[in-house]
Amino acid sequence: MTGARLRAQCLSHPKHTVLVTCYLQVNPLESPRLYGHAFATVWDYGERRGTFGWVTQLVVDEQVHQRYIVTQLLQSLKLHVLFSRVDIVGLVSSHPTACNALAKYATADIKNIDLGFIREHTSGILGSSPISYLKAAQLMGALFEDNCNSGTISSVFTKFFVDHTEPLEVLSLYKKKDQSLQAFSNFPLPNIQKTLIEKIEISFHFAC
Repeated sequence: MTGARLRAQCLSHPKHTVLVTCYLQVNPLESPRLYGHAFATVWDYGERRGTFGWVTQLVVDEQVHQRYIVTQLLQSLKLHVLFSRVDIVGLVSSHPTACNALAKYATADIKNIDLGFIREHTSGILGSSPISYLKAAQLMGALFEDNCNSGTISSVFTKFFVDHTEPLEVLSLYKKKDQSLQAFSNFPLPNIQKTLIEKIEISFHFAC
């Protein structure tokens, strides 16, 4: 994705946007370099419904996968004043690690997601978003379509085409570790990404 497209489609106004970066010194003979980052933005979701936080981009270099960097990037959002008032948080991702990290952020159980909450609020949340690709996203799956026979539960077509090879490999590892996840995501992922929106059940009070 070019810088211009990133700014146009994935970022809100700078005063509503947070960037978290991860620099690591993997090689002791080299200086620390950037291995991961997360862009996130906030907006108000209707009157009295609270403030919504959305992770617009989450990237970690494959050289440092499985080191909890995704989890730490999202947890670091809590330290920013913008996210100290967030009541609901979400992202679009086909990667189990990203979904699991978001569930940790919201202190939710990835095996017991509140699908009713997602069904009720996703359309309104995305419709109120200042992010263009979210406003235009097509909701898919049994939560949003009356006659869905694909086995999909909660997905969105964003027109960002994604190679699902690595996410499906990671999902297979998750299932091997936890048999209760065997029924999770047993469907093909052609050009779609899963939607995960979680209500935050606790309040965070941090200052920059």
